[in-house]
Amino acid sequence: MGHQWQFDLVRHANTAFVIAAFALLVYGLVWNYSTRTFLKGFGDAIVPLEGSPQEKTEALLDWFRHEPERISTPLAGSESLRDRDPVNIVQNKRLLKICGSATNAFMNLADVVGLRTRRLLLLARSGGAMHVVAEVQWGTRWVVVDPQQARVFKDGSGHALTKEELRDPSVFQDAISRIPGYSPTYTFERTAHLRLERIPLLGNPLRRTLDHLSPGWEEAVDWGCFPENPSLWPIFVSLPLLSLGILIHLILVRYRSAPQISPIAHTITQSARSA
Repeated sequence: MGHQWQFDLVRHANTAFVIAAFALLVYGLVWNYSTRTFLKGFGDAIVPLEGSPQEKTEALLDWFRHEPERISTPLAGSESLRDRDPVNIVQNKRLLKICGSATNAFMNLADVVGLRTRRLLLLARSGGAMHVVAEVQWGTRWVVVDPQQARVFKDGSGHALTKEELRDPSVFQDAISRIPGYSPTYTFERTAHLRLERIPLLGNPLRRTLDHLSPGWEEAVDWGCFPENPSLWPIFVSLPLLSLGILIHLILVRYRSAPQISPIAHTITQSARSA
């Protein structure tokens, strides 16, 4: 009985832990649902419901070029949660002019209207990201768009270009000549969908290992979905925490149901063994 209070303390603490994890999960689900509902209504008002991928993409980019007046509140910081929230981005004029958040808004709106997209980072020689654009699937091709500039990269004949085509310097220079304000330093020589190099020590070895085991891993999944959707963060955090709490609960139940030996019986048993 002397340890009963300790057992009860652990049990009550774990119960509170499970309740908190479950509450976080519900919060994330509600947040994600409300975000998608808002963006769905927003996107349906911009994009033709039965349009082709090209028509939908052009309609979204046209909105980015001619969007109605938005609020222009000061930015709290480039890494703040509000700067990544797609609902906040589409309502904020300044965030729509930043490449990362503009691409975030484009990809989230594209997703709810049925377009497949991938975030594409244009890297400097040092490995840092210079610019952020998006790839959109048109049939079997992934064409490149710049949401900040609200343009599809095209050649002189109006043919939409892929990142592989834009690696040709002459094709790249010709394409950006039709995108006012695009910096010629933002080339496609080095691109990535996910910057594993930001992980200290492990980033480069992890990329080399994944490239060796599965060369197409980076383009198989939209890795930009999670970091650019804060409403998913509580869900992904709460699920392992909730699983851990349930596991601890099962262990405690098993421990409690196990036959317990009283201190007196334990002493008698030990005496008998000594004899």
